[in-house]
Amino acid sequence: MMKDSPRRKIVDAIDFMTGDKNEPQIVEINIEKIVEFSDHPFHLYEGKRLDDMVESIKRNGVLSPVIVRTISSGKYEMLAGHNRMNAAKIANIDKIPALIKENLSDEEAYIYVIETNLMQRSFGDLYPSEKAVILEMQYDKVSSQGKRNDIISELKALEQGADLESVEPSTDSRERLAKEYGFSGRTVARLLRLNKLTSDWKVQVDNEVIALMTGVELSYLPESLQSHLYNECSDMHIKISLKDAQMLKERHQAKALSKNELSKLLIEKEKSKLKNKDFQSIKVSKEIVSKYFDETTSKKEMESIIVLALQKYFTDQEG
Repeated sequence: MMKDSPRRKIVDAIDFMTGDKNEPQIVEINIEKIVEFSDHPFHLYEGKRLDDMVESIKRNGVLSPVIVRTISSGKYEMLAGHNRMNAAKIANIDKIPALIKENLSDEEAYIYVIETNLMQRSFGDLYPSEKAVILEMQYDKVSSQGKRNDIISELKALEQGADLESVEPSTDSRERLAKEYGFSGRTVARLLRLNKLTSDWKVQVDNEVIALMTGVELSYLPESLQSHLYNECSDMHIKISLKDAQMLKERHQAKALSKNELSKLLIEKEKSKLKNKDFQSIKVSKEIVSKYFDETTSKKEMESIIVLALQKYFTDQEG
């Protein structure tokens, strides 16, 4: 794989963004000395995309340097290049080229993580939880600007003796983001709520195991209840519907949802499904019946023998 110009532009853009006028030096770093970014919000490549990257690195090595920051003596934190590092590990490569950034604040480091991902992928290609992270960062930035504008409007109103309640906020952060990304304000609000989900439920939304709106409703539960719910659903093989999520949210808001109460609700949900489910009848061919039973065997005797046979079969399977 040839070293492409867009990757070079990524490095240039990042340096311009942080005001680094000097060309950073590329050095070889042992992968064992690099730790992943804390709470890295983006999914690593899987499947064919990962396989292709691994094969390319096996043939050509890591051509585009990763970006790291120094966190302690001899240790570095990955900012841009998690997929390259992961593929290099799979390809049994010990060292990768890296640009080392010094004295970065946590906020500056986070900008590197977010912006480099956006430079390489379009917003539409991101998972819902990844979009949520981007929007939250943008929302905070826009909201801060909006607050500054609102304060200015308020001060002007005070100088002119105007009624403060009549002063409209100058910035609607949510609507500004909606316009920028081509969403409705409601969609932006829903995506922002996903940041309140635990990581397990975010994966469920990203993999479309549960619907986006179901995740939004679950986000109103505290983390402890979300974690308990996830574990219970995994153990009982239960899929949460939007209606279930809305009910749990309402119970929580009414202060009537503890972990025990949540578990009881799930058990009742499963019981009701069993009650409402019609029994399934199975027809056995005449050939099979005549092979194992004669005409004198009653239906009740046949059922008893079949039950015993099934019990023995499943006992043998477990053994």
